[in-house]
Amino acid sequence: MRVASYARVSSEEQAEDKCSIETQQEGIESHCQRQADTIVKHYVDSQSGRDTKKDREQFEQMLKDARLGLFDKIVAWRPDRLFRGLAPAAKLAKTLDETGVGIEGVILPIDRNLIGLWAWVAEQEIEAIRVRTQGGREGNIKRGNHHIRPPFGWDYDLDTKRWVGNDFEAKWVRQIFDWYIAGVSLYEIARRLNNAGVPTKNRSRLGWTAQKVSELVNSECYTGIAYYNKRQGVTNKPKDKNQWIQMSVPPIITKETWQAAQAKRQSNKRFSPRNTQAIYLTQHVLFCEECGKSFLIHSGNGPARLVCRGMTLHSHLYNCRKPKSVKYEPIADRLWEGVKAVLESEGSLEAAIQSRVEHVKQKGEAIKERLNKLSHELTKLKDEREIVITGFRKGFYSDEELQRQLEVIQEDEQGYKREIDSLSADLRLQGDAQSIHEQAKQLIPLMRARLDSNLADEDKQKIIKLLVRRALLSKFGDLTIELRVPAPDSFVSATSPHAGLPHYKLGRGDVRGFASH
Repeated sequence: MRVASYARVSSEEQAEDKCSIETQQEGIESHCQRQADTIVKHYVDSQSGRDTKKDREQFEQMLKDARLGLFDKIVAWRPDRLFRGLAPAAKLAKTLDETGVGIEGVILPIDRNLIGLWAWVAEQEIEAIRVRTQGGREGNIKRGNHHIRPPFGWDYDLDTKRWVGNDFEAKWVRQIFDWYIAGVSLYEIARRLNNAGVPTKNRSRLGWTAQKVSELVNSECYTGIAYYNKRQGVTNKPKDKNQWIQMSVPPIITKETWQAAQAKRQSNKRFSPRNTQAIYLTQHVLFCEECGKSFLIHSGNGPARLVCRGMTLHSHLYNCRKPKSVKYEPIADRLWEGVKAVLESEGSLEAAIQSRVEHVKQKGEAIKERLNKLSHELTKLKDEREIVITGFRKGFYSDEELQRQLEVIQEDEQGYKREIDSLSADLRLQGDAQSIHEQAKQLIPLMRARLDSNLADEDKQKIIKLLVRRALLSKFGDLTIELRVPAPDSFVSATSPHAGLPHYKLGRGDVRGFASH
């Protein structure tokens, strides 16, 4: 009979069970000689028998060759060489059933009808080995033996089984913390280390990166306190802190240095240019006419650009425009010119008020339905926020993922609230159009007087927020501005060219605006 020889080993099994590749193949060859069979091909893998994340290359090739009819029988040292999990066992059983290829074991017989049972037994055995290994490692660590590869700054002493300081690396650890506390950026620290020829712990050919430096300055182990068992082995999810095992290691920096570095880290997060909000006239008022989402502002190193939030966060749902981004400056100029046109012409505002009143009369019931739907959406967002926070507590999200999820929820919530305010004002507008018009006639001259001066973007933004309910940008580049009318109930007089704009309360009605092309 034509035979396929299969042997597999992992490093742990080869050390513990003495079943090397050579031992397995010798046994298989002797078995085939006794049966007068001919080995047509050897298949050898060095990988876990229950690894389901990637296929065993030779195992998969053997199954393919079986379908091609290259052999009549598979011979292995024992069942667990072929599989140690249900997934590979199922693959093997299916191939045997479809091709009629036989199977035999050298040390233990293999019944093809019991392959599933063998796989379950092997899976339980490997799990028991894992638990025993994990328990032994934790016990050794509690007794003071550090069975963990040390990070940059220490070496592992095979005799004492503990971390010992590496003087060369420890000197650079202290230097990195000093630079960081002094305000040197992560990228600059990485550049200095690479220029000085300082190797990373794993001798990476890429050298130091900002990410590696960030991980180092955020690692508490350099104060002499390290932790084991912080994350789950398979999922890498963080465990509860009461499950961590503390290890005492030789300190490299003082606790005061560590605390100063963490204070600097928090300061960097707070005052990072990425988090510093510049003044943009379109902020909170510009929306995509196609999907209804707001526009994000990407400044980067070049001119600011506007990007549809729907396309950015939900690209699989929205394809609002091409290209995806538009220049900020032209849109901001058109928005401001449109607002100026309203302030310089009372007729434009009167027409806008009348148009909005007619719109509300026709769409009154639809507006009420939309208000009810928005109220329901706000309730759903509250539930979603609770789900995200609960997921973070259970370790499903990192700090960064939690922050990102909450920011998305908050922006949706603010958008819904703005729409609720506008629609509520629409309903009030029906019986109060004349009063709103009178308010506008009082307010516009005050604002118009300021247009002659060179207004800063901050002052322009205040006027836009007072007058603009929202601006809609279409995929063709058309800009439609919907107006709101504030009421001059109270304001602070501007007594000098440098004084701030008056403080106005928002009026009770919004008015439909005009299109700017």
